[in-house]
Amino acid sequence: MRDAGEKVRLCAGNNADLYQAIFKAHGLSDRRSDAFWSSDEQAPHYYSNATTLDADATAAQLAEIARLASVLASSFAVKDGFCCLDLQPLGFRQLFEASWIWMDLAHPIAPPLSWERIEDASCLEMWEFAWANGGNPSNGKVFPEAILNDDAVAILGRRTGDGFSAGCIANKSEQVIGLSNIFATDGGSTYRDAVAAAANAFAGSRTLVGYERDGALDEALACGFQAIGLLRIWLRGLVESEPG
Repeated sequence: MRDAGEKVRLCAGNNADLYQAIFKAHGLSDRRSDAFWSSDEQAPHYYSNATTLDADATAAQLAEIARLASVLASSFAVKDGFCCLDLQPLGFRQLFEASWIWMDLAHPIAPPLSWERIEDASCLEMWEFAWANGGNPSNGKVFPEAILNDDAVAILGRRTGDGFSAGCIANKSEQVIGLSNIFATDGGSTYRDAVAAAANAFAGSRTLVGYERDGALDEALACGFQAIGLLRIWLRGLVESEPG
């Protein structure tokens, strides 16, 4: 039986896996240690430049964040996966707190109707257009075509006649599957369908993880997730879009 600390560590690691995949798809460099993941390059919209991976490695994390502050000319964000850091002395302000979430898939879940995996550039363009209209406005492309070459990332959407009306992203780590970027263009709830789509995105029964806050957290808990620990997003300077 995993304790809460181990579960949070797995959640943070899975989230860093998605970050690595997105940055790689953009052709951006990154670095990863047991303590943190980071990148010296400008992050895509809604992404941070560092995430922490170990609750006990604060000294190494603070040193890396200070280094990033010295080399990044633009504003950037840090995801403190364990709420262990005080970044105010480095010029950061707290943007928000959220909860890591965890669901063991004890039984198979039927896949949702009309959902599919995005497999080509034209469908990805339609999916991202719907994602942006579903509450994620961006001035630049966030999901390049290269992300489709990563077998550990599944971009999933509910097909309509002229595009997609809902969607999410599932990303596979060694022990868990991450669920993120859930949206619906009509503003309604699609969380339960997104859970089912992510649960069926990869072979084998696994655990679903992610993080949410506010109303989305309520939806996740109603679908059977458990809140297992807090994370915190810190922001240095001003950004056009809220990072996560």
